[in-house]
Amino acid sequence: MKLGISIYTGDNYTHKSNIEYIEMASSLGIRSMFTSLNISSDRNQTEKTMELIKYAKSKGLYTSVDVSSRVFDLLNIKPNDLSAFHDIGIDEIRLDYGFDAKTIAAMSNNDIDMGIVLNASTIEESDIEKLFFNGVNRRNIKACHNFYPRPFTGLSYSYYMKKTTMLQQHGIGVSAFIPSDTGKRGPLYEGLPTIETHRKIPSYIAAKQLIYDNVLDTIYIGDAYAKETELERILGIDPEVIELYVDIFDGASETEEGILLRDYHTNRRDSSEYIVRSAESRGDHISTIEPSNCKEREYGSITVDNVNMGRYMGELQIARADLPSDPRVNVVGKVAKDHMMFLDYIEPGTKFRLIKSK
Repeated sequence: MKLGISIYTGDNYTHKSNIEYIEMASSLGIRSMFTSLNISSDRNQTEKTMELIKYAKSKGLYTSVDVSSRVFDLLNIKPNDLSAFHDIGIDEIRLDYGFDAKTIAAMSNNDIDMGIVLNASTIEESDIEKLFFNGVNRRNIKACHNFYPRPFTGLSYSYYMKKTTMLQQHGIGVSAFIPSDTGKRGPLYEGLPTIETHRKIPSYIAAKQLIYDNVLDTIYIGDAYAKETELERILGIDPEVIELYVDIFDGASETEEGILLRDYHTNRRDSSEYIVRSAESRGDHISTIEPSNCKEREYGSITVDNVNMGRYMGELQIARADLPSDPRVNVVGKVAKDHMMFLDYIEPGTKFRLIKSK
């Protein structure tokens, strides 16, 4: 899965700051960029956007550009000849509005490998059937969700997954947007997420959910400009290891904390529906673990078996349900509230890592 940035002209976005953002993203290894020709208010602004597209292309970024039928008219481009877009440095065009199935199918049958991107948030099964009926070139067809500047207008997670899964079943790759933590785009400055619940949470948590879902081709930061540290944190997410931030309780021993914070754990393949059960942790302790804080285990509680559990001493578990207290089980911490949702991503055999909340 790729990470991409978004670039805009006009408002407070200067040519210099856009160039610097592209350079910074490129230096981090980011190779995808989204922008729009629809928001250009005049020919001069359109030309500025095209200059940025060319520059991004020169820095090795794959460029996806939002276009409408108005853009085709403005640039005097015909649906049966997309070479002008290609010459600008555009790799794929996202069709905003004004195109029927026959026209889209014709555009997809280009000989320059120009990607044709559908609106993943609004497309229906019947729309895809019409495209197939009109001879669409499936190799050049992709889809990208909308972003939603206005609060409470973003997609529900279930609706997003329904549309994404439907497109995937037809072999169509999908992209989506998450907001930035700091670089909010105007005029509302409320973030640019695809999924509404991502609007008010840190971008790396939103990114984690989409990365762990493993259903997207590209995740774009919808806002501009994200900070370098923000992009680095997202780029550092390991799709193979579910990362959980945890609160370690006062009184947990050094041995217990060491068990929690080992490089990674693997959920046993035979773990039950009630717990996540670390396959490695029993071999980590080097001293006796005495009984401590043997209280009821709420959902998300992290436990380590004490000496009273015999040969199981040192085993780490995470409660998937509310469980009773056990004098043989120490409750040493809890999954942080904003990471609770990632417990559902830990399946039998899944690797996971516990990180101490700051």
